[in-house]
Amino acid sequence: MEIAGSAALVTGAASGLGAATAAALAARGASVYGLDLEKALVGATAPDGVMLMPADVTEEAGVRAALALIDDDGQQLRLAVNCAGIAPTARIVSRRGPHDLDLFRTVIGVNLVGTFNVMRLAADAMSRQ
Repeated sequence: MEIAGSAALVTGAASGLGAATAAALAARGASVYGLDLEKALVGATAPDGVMLMPADVTEEAGVRAALALIDDDGQQLRLAVNCAGIAPTARIVSRRGPHDLDLFRTVIGVNLVGTFNVMRLAADAMSRQ
């Protein structure tokens, strides 16, 4: 696949694996659109070729807005990389009792539903090119 000249969407792009992935794709000539939570973008510095945008991967509207911006910029999305994810540490049972079920639901929401949400919307955008 030719990465140079392609548009790439990278989630979790403000830090960690997402930031490294966004930077690596940009270094290879891709126009990278990096998504992350608005609070994660505070103080984040985007490398050359990476545009950071606020979006929650679990919400359709933010992902659609990012895809619309890619289209408005005249870019054709060719890559979508999901790096957004959370991994809070908690035992199934501790001295304080059982693991918080809402915390587990949040993990599933971000890591599973959020990934699927981005995949389905990015695939739809790619299929219309």
